[in-house]
Amino acid sequence: MRIGLVVDAACDLPGDFLRDKGIHVLPIGLRVGDRQLVDTRDPAATTAFYRERQDKRAELHAESVPLSAAEIEALFLDQWVTTYDHLVCLTITSGRSPIFAHATQAALTAGRSARERRRAAGLNLGWGATVINTRTLFAGQGVLAYEAARLRDAGTPLEAMHPRLAQVADGLHAFMVADDLYYIMRRAAKKGDHSVNWAAYAVGSMLNVKPVLYAHRDDTAPVDKVRGFENGVKSLFARAARQIRRGLDVPCVCVSYGGPVDRVGAMPGFEELKTAAGQAGVELLVSHMSQTAAINVGAGALCVAFAAHGHEV
Repeated sequence: MRIGLVVDAACDLPGDFLRDKGIHVLPIGLRVGDRQLVDTRDPAATTAFYRERQDKRAELHAESVPLSAAEIEALFLDQWVTTYDHLVCLTITSGRSPIFAHATQAALTAGRSARERRRAAGLNLGWGATVINTRTLFAGQGVLAYEAARLRDAGTPLEAMHPRLAQVADGLHAFMVADDLYYIMRRAAKKGDHSVNWAAYAVGSMLNVKPVLYAHRDDTAPVDKVRGFENGVKSLFARAARQIRRGLDVPCVCVSYGGPVDRVGAMPGFEELKTAAGQAGVELLVSHMSQTAAINVGAGALCVAFAAHGHEV
């Protein structure tokens, strides 16, 4: 059985990894002021987005616009129905986006047309799609996509992949520190994230206090406060390094940054994380944070994620 893997554009993984593993991307539309953009996780476009500061505070009317169920169904049919026998589609948490609901609907309604297209291509008529809610955000989605690729490449039967991925999703932990709280207060709130209100923004801006935000099982909330962005980054890297030493459910830690990726290696605490990962045989994947994430949490944010049931926050 040919199994295809699909993620949405908010899933933070390096472009080389997506290409080498044959992981496809569901685009996400973006509105920034009067401009219409499309996030496909294209590395060049994402680099340009951050370099040119295409999303500025002045752009009050900025938001991400997920594909409709009909648009996702069209992608399934036009791009993947004759290439794969089954799709495994991993989406951003259903608590912050309708992508999971839309993709689930698309998978249900694509069946009849899929049979017709496969018949015309001389293929067996069996086709299906499994849509999985990662229950997390950004780098957290990347960890589950890593595990999905690992299972597929190991020849894991489809009937065993779904329960394993659902189990891992329950143990995903994504931590983020934002450089500028304005975006979370103004924009992420539209998606149901109320972790930064006006009072927290005002105090945080005056005292340079940054909340550490935590995404887990479809919920996002602050779990800590730090003085300054660099201290926040250091605390995230240290948390991941400690968990590596205790053990992970998936041998991967994902890091994403809303700016030039080459800056991450020089951030405080990164070398400790890199050393811990190397000693434990854990793959450390560092990537741009998606344009979609930047629209909602602002450029300059950093996210660190891993899978570990029993992790204590």
